[in-house]
Amino acid sequence: MARGEVFPIVNCVDLARALDWYQRVLGGTLAYRFPEEGDPQYVTLRVGAGQVALGNGTGPALYGETPRPATGHAVDLCVYVLDLETVVRAAADAVAVPPADMPWGERVAYLRDPEGTMILVIQDQA
Repeated sequence: MARGEVFPIVNCVDLARALDWYQRVLGGTLAYRFPEEGDPQYVTLRVGAGQVALGNGTGPALYGETPRPATGHAVDLCVYVLDLETVVRAAADAVAVPPADMPWGERVAYLRDPEGTMILVIQDQA
């Protein structure tokens, strides 16, 4: 990871389930895992040109509080993908808003990951 790079950490109740989902649906590839053996407590995934981390959010963090918000939803993530329809099919049970053309010229959908995080998925035009 480059210095100055910002990336989100999604705090998870079921990190293994979320990890599987991000790999299966968004094509995430494991970049870092802690600890190296046993059940992970934290992972970083490369998703396209960006990164997202998944952490065990069920106990106090370094600042002393358990990071999971009461609603299970604190932030939306946004990801550009090469094939929106394929991603939506891979996450058929997680589609919150089906693909639609937006007035600003993008085709988008919303997915909800297993932890309740909303993922705005946008068809890459490049």
